[in-house]
Amino acid sequence: MRMVLDQLPVSGLLTLLQRLMLGSLAILFFAACTDGYPTEDELIMNPLELSSSQRLQAMNQLGQDAHPDLTWIYHALPSCILQMTVDGLDSGKQVFSLPMLNAGVDITSGKADPGYGVKVKPRDGASLSERVVFLSKTWVDAVAMSHLVRGFQKGCQTSAATVSTNNTNPP
Repeated sequence: MRMVLDQLPVSGLLTLLQRLMLGSLAILFFAACTDGYPTEDELIMNPLELSSSQRLQAMNQLGQDAHPDLTWIYHALPSCILQMTVDGLDSGKQVFSLPMLNAGVDITSGKADPGYGVKVKPRDGASLSERVVFLSKTWVDAVAMSHLVRGFQKGCQTSAATVSTNNTNPP
């Protein structure tokens, strides 16, 4: 019987072809998995470690980016009062102020309108009812804003100095 040593048996040829195909598919699979993912982690901010002006800047940034139809602008007023300007396509511009000392801050979710909000309810005998101070399409933005609002409260309670209102305008 004569055997040629240069040729692979048919079963060996199939496994080599299968290995090449499997290797190619694995390379394509792992290359496709990296599409669209960030190359760096986003910096996680702690609102309690930010200064008052940094906190307001972060609030204003979220207020501009979080909702496609609404823009929220925040200002700090003396005596721990948070002033908000809401500019919406349908509702026009509205300005309101809330005393933040001892106020309750909660996250809400809309049943009729999908999205998430942050509401503030003044306490200690204030005659004001609760107000929505932020709306977003994503829960992550609402959580971030609620932490920033609570940080704003904490900053008011620990700081005897008045926060400047000139540094609150968004860029």
